Amino acid sequence: MIELAETFNKMASDLEHAEELRTNLMADVSHELRTPLAVLEGNLRAVLDHVYTLDESEIANLYGQTRHLIRLVNDLRELSLAESGNLHLEKIPTDLQMLISESLQAIEPLSAEKNIQMENEPVQMSAVSVDPFRIRQALFNLLSNALRHTPENGKISITSASHEKEIVISIRDTGDGLTPDELASVFNRFYRADKSRARETGGTGLGLSIVRAIITAHGGNVQARSDGKGLGSTFSFSIPR
Repeated sequence: MIELAETFNKMASDLEHAEELRTNLMADVSHELRTPLAVLEGNLRAVLDHVYTLDESEIANLYGQTRHLIRLVNDLRELSLAESGNLHLEKIPTDLQMLISESLQAIEPLSAEKNIQMENEPVQMSAVSVDPFRIRQALFNLLSNALRHTPENGKISITSASHEKEIVISIRDTGDGLTPDELASVFNRFYRADKSRARETGGTGLGLSIVRAIITAHGGNVQARSDGKGLGSTFSFSIPR
């Protein structure tokens, strides 16, 4: 009887948690969708009323808004799967240093535009069982976040540490830095440390949440550190062996 009661209480708690996640997600989604949809509606209305001419510039603006919506929907799907425990992982023995090198190569054109120096400090480590697609996604999100918040001529460094029970990968930048309050919220859905940053240039606000979800699904942890505003930030994640 006691076991039955405990099972029932756990089921009720799980249902309550799932409902809370659903309610919070719906509130966040409705808030984030409102702005790009309002921009699309307003611009199309202006075109129909002949206030704007549907020229190449206006078409590019509308296209940019639709691309943001597509990114937002795709990111929301990834996050909802992860938060509900349904993110499918295809784990295979993987060379994490190779994933880091591939991620740096993918981000290199963006870093070159801002003349940001990218440094990698590889260490010898054995293969670890992970989903390479998901870990590459996490690395790319972290590197993109570092690039977004690092000014021209800055530097981004990737370091790896191989321990007995886990592997730790850290990405440090010489960018904006974070306050203690921002550090506590930086992995939350739709959180943007720079409130003035536009959605078009600041991403969907889900990149770091997706990183946390991916690493948690692998049984690891994520953390962010910073000495304060203007002093850069370090984002780290651990993967158990």
